[in-house]
Amino acid sequence: MARSFYTWAPNDLQRAAEARLSELYPRETVVPLLSAYNARMGGTAQTLENVAALSESNAGCVITGQQVGFLGGPAYTAYKIMTTIRLAQHLETLSGVRMVPVFWLASEDHDFREINHTFMVKRDGEIGRVAFDWADEGRSVSQLPVTPRVERALSDYWDLVGASPYADQVHEILDPRPDEDYTSWHARIWLQVFGTYGLVVVEPRTLRPAAGAFFASLLQQSTALHDTLAGTAEELRDGGYEPLLTSEVSGQMYTYQEENRVRVDNAAQHVDSARAHPERYSTDAALRPLFADAMLPVVASVLGPGETAYQAQLRPLYARLGLIQPLLFPRKSYTIVSEKQHERLTAYGSSARELLTGQMDADALFRNLLPREELELFAQAQQGMADALAPLRTYMEQIDPSLGKTWAQTLARADQGLARLRERAFKARMSQLSYSKGELRRLSNALLPRGRPQERVLPWTHFCLMYGPGLLDQLHRAGDLLDWDHVVLTVEDVRGEGIGD
Repeated sequence: MARSFYTWAPNDLQRAAEARLSELYPRETVVPLLSAYNARMGGTAQTLENVAALSESNAGCVITGQQVGFLGGPAYTAYKIMTTIRLAQHLETLSGVRMVPVFWLASEDHDFREINHTFMVKRDGEIGRVAFDWADEGRSVSQLPVTPRVERALSDYWDLVGASPYADQVHEILDPRPDEDYTSWHARIWLQVFGTYGLVVVEPRTLRPAAGAFFASLLQQSTALHDTLAGTAEELRDGGYEPLLTSEVSGQMYTYQEENRVRVDNAAQHVDSARAHPERYSTDAALRPLFADAMLPVVASVLGPGETAYQAQLRPLYARLGLIQPLLFPRKSYTIVSEKQHERLTAYGSSARELLTGQMDADALFRNLLPREELELFAQAQQGMADALAPLRTYMEQIDPSLGKTWAQTLARADQGLARLRERAFKARMSQLSYSKGELRRLSNALLPRGRPQERVLPWTHFCLMYGPGLLDQLHRAGDLLDWDHVVLTVEDVRGEGIGD
């Protein structure tokens, strides 16, 4: 049933490439815009070569995108980009035509609270958080400068994570330059991190000047697009799925008025203006994929689960606008584990898999780690105590039936005292054997921070500090591209101690 809401299955790569590359795109307008932007953001020679390649009539691209999260946002953003790079390379081999990896930096987003913070594993192994405020919260992130509050949050981050053998390399990539605003800072970061792979970065405002005819078409068909979204939402409900987009607030255009991005109220009145001055208009989240796919020869889009779910409503919109929907490809998903973390989990008789799936029982692990003869000593003591007190019960109740309750309370207090003694003995024994619940907590924080998948909490910066920027090369080889199971990647430890160890 779910498959019927999408144009292609994730493995229909060849057919999707042939269909999408048969369409026409405004390459002669778009390529100069992309070239100027990526050069200005510090794109590498490989990136600029890829931009130039898009001028070829049969060249395609693979795209992914994300909000401008502080320090790159959660690590899954980097995983989306690496999946995009790998898929572009795979498609190029499969089709024999040039495929370019593209990252859409969603700089028009207004949800400031989603991008103004990051988390880290602190020196004591606990999870910390830094964030910054913005006096103009509510405006698009593209208008955010690198304010003193942003710089303070960055400084706090460095203070909390502590030392790393890769700190100088990571600082060189991450520290903002004097001429950068918040968005250009992050565009430059991604271009630098993935520069050797030729990643091309694009913002919505980069392509708006080429979108006059497309924006006019969106405005002309505004009512029909809303009705189509509503109809697809009903079909999803009939199939047992909850639609993520509602026609009341989705599928609309915005216009800029004195740098403020406001929703278009009367679409028909804006058609001519959008055609003449497309730089003044932009799309909402629902229309953003169609905008990108009308401007660029996108063969496949690399998406997370939520993005894939809302794309279920967009197929009819593509058809109404005379476009073919690209193939939707799931991003790779990773948990990164150091060799030391792997060894310690093994020493406890557990594994990353048990921890991630909630099957790890710390109390049970500790019971299993204690020598059996020591457990037996306390079991014998508990039984012996009960046996010693047992004859007193009848005696006490013969004297006074109410004393039976006192006898039971005495036995319970004795059991509690023995339990405390056992707990202290076990804790001391575990310490002698180099085991502790504190260490298990630190391992849990590193692999499942805040009880959530590692890639959804910790930024890519965390892993650069632990393993160095070269970790990207391991990700490039990790796991079969066409296998969408979660990958637990064990990585060789760095020189000295890693962050959070």
